[in-house]
Amino acid sequence: MRVLSRRKVRRWAMVAAGTALLSGLPAVVGALPVPAPAQSAEQLRTRIGASAAVPYQGYAQSYVNLDLPNLPNLTNVVRLLDGTTDQYVWYRSPRQWRADELTTAGEDDIYQTSRGTYLWDYARNELTKVIGNQPVRLPRAADLLPPPLAVRLLSFASRAARFSTLPAQRVAGVDAAGLRLVPADPASTISAVQIWADTSSGLPVKVEVFARGAAAPVLVSRFLDVSLTKPGGPALTPRPGPGIDRATTALPDAAGVLNSYGPPLPDVLGWIRRVANPTGLTDVAAYGRGFSRFAIVPLPHRTGAAVFSAASSAGVTITVANSTAVVIETPLITMLLVRSPAGPVYLLTGAVTARRLEYAAASLLGAA
Repeated sequence: MRVLSRRKVRRWAMVAAGTALLSGLPAVVGALPVPAPAQSAEQLRTRIGASAAVPYQGYAQSYVNLDLPNLPNLTNVVRLLDGTTDQYVWYRSPRQWRADELTTAGEDDIYQTSRGTYLWDYARNELTKVIGNQPVRLPRAADLLPPPLAVRLLSFASRAARFSTLPAQRVAGVDAAGLRLVPADPASTISAVQIWADTSSGLPVKVEVFARGAAAPVLVSRFLDVSLTKPGGPALTPRPGPGIDRATTALPDAAGVLNSYGPPLPDVLGWIRRVANPTGLTDVAAYGRGFSRFAIVPLPHRTGAAVFSAASSAGVTITVANSTAVVIETPLITMLLVRSPAGPVYLLTGAVTARRLEYAAASLLGAA
């Protein structure tokens, strides 16, 4: 055996110590205390609400645990709201951004550009340009990114909602101030929303949503890596290579399609008023205020029958205004499907209690 000199032993010991220090540096930095920002809850709320102009790029992960049943034509939505979603994002402005959702088959990308919206499907090897506005659409992965999610949740807060500050955190290397929102809506299933945002720009970097009676959040969205820098143009422009299928799709007239399955929805359901909708849709509507807002959607006959049948095996069957209905409750989202005696199957859904939806459905059938 070869005996090392003391000098060599000392040298390698220093190398090993330096390597250990560098390896543990991120954890050490993350464990350092974050200075408490000198701003009130209202100031932080205002700054977060104005953060849409802040450019950024990074890698985000969201986790949602709602235990939703599989429903026809809603497989992607169920997957999005019941599992982990990983995304890369490049954001310059509300009209120019890109988000890449990582999937088991590769990735699904969405580009928002000045020329329209582009959808890249890796599994199909297809790039689709979408022409037209989307007054009504299903949730998509980009909705779960911390910045748009936080701004949307804050927009639901009523005047009676309570705001307070939380201890600051370091999220993805960013010193983030904490804001806690407690809704004042007793019919909402949301007990609290917690947001951490960059202390200087107000950009949300972490969001937690708590259901009533839950000690842990049922929805968590946070950046694992983020840079508050403006992404370059090439990252925001779809550039299909050779062999990529290209397609263009024009969205149908949503008002013409969705306004044909039953009578127009009323302006008031009992004492619950309808939310103003400038899109011209009469048969797709939101009702209520703040976090107790819910939506009503009439389903086409064939789709409605299939969804109602699938929901019956996963939910609880009840009677509403002498009609058969099915209620599916999750920690956060409640869905109620009811058969109209002479019309479509109505879907009522929102982060509200089943009792609120039952009342709305009874009022709807009484008005229809």
